[in-house]
Amino acid sequence: MPLRIKRVDPGQGFRLDMTGLFLNRILVGYNTFGADTLVDTGTIQDKIIVSAGHDARRTSLFDIDDVRVASGAHEGIAMSPSRRVRINRRQGAGMYGAILPADLLTDRFRETTGREFSGPIQLDPRIDLRKGPGRVFREALFGLLQEIETQDPANMSATRNALLEDLFISVVLSLPGSHLPALTAQEAGGAAPGVVRRAEEYMDAHFQNAITLSDLVRVAGCSRSALTKAFRASRGYSAMQFLSDRRLDFARRRLQEDPSATATEVALASGFSNQGRFAKAYRARFGELPSETRARHYEAWRFRLRQ
Repeated sequence: MPLRIKRVDPGQGFRLDMTGLFLNRILVGYNTFGADTLVDTGTIQDKIIVSAGHDARRTSLFDIDDVRVASGAHEGIAMSPSRRVRINRRQGAGMYGAILPADLLTDRFRETTGREFSGPIQLDPRIDLRKGPGRVFREALFGLLQEIETQDPANMSATRNALLEDLFISVVLSLPGSHLPALTAQEAGGAAPGVVRRAEEYMDAHFQNAITLSDLVRVAGCSRSALTKAFRASRGYSAMQFLSDRRLDFARRRLQEDPSATATEVALASGFSNQGRFAKAYRARFGELPSETRARHYEAWRFRLRQ
């Protein structure tokens, strides 16, 4: 993930100190800036970044999709896929944090619930470090860093690292986010009701065609309100969001595997009748336009054809 340094206080010399260690696929570490610095990370792609400061007097200001968080000793931050992030780091403001591949959380969600999560997991940008899951996260993060500092990395076995990684994934997954309602329902013993399964099976089979909420109500055999409540309670999202995500996932695979098709053709084949709405929804989910995905894979596709 590139850091675009937008501005450095002219009276200070720029300096960035970082230290960290990989626990299998999770990078855990610490960084501090030697000058007041404005950083533009761009749009987060396939990572989950969670962080906490240690000094209530020296906070770093994060703007995450227009949500402002002053990260310090009491508030942490979470940066998730498809979110736009700008950071105003104060001189000497240190931060502890971890970078996780986003698929670690979706894989753990699937292992826990027995089903796929529709879309990337997006944690709430603000983490309250004083209570609940936020406090557990802070203690786990600081404990993990202390473990790393007191151990010789050469003597940390793969088994030990895997155990620490496994525990930390569970802690991060417990933080508030888009996945939590569905996760909570599963932990409470709530299996998806038949109306939800019937609606999902119908959308999986017919997502390329026009589908309305009335169609889903007919297939599920219940009222609109009952279907809406059932989806929210067992999945954490609406039926139409499930449909949109299925269409977008199909469109992305098509653009990557067959870039000869235009974005308009892919939109229609995926069940989107409005090109503008397709482009907007695609960018919100994947952080780039359909044309950008196609362009990135087009030359590789042409090269394969020439072989």
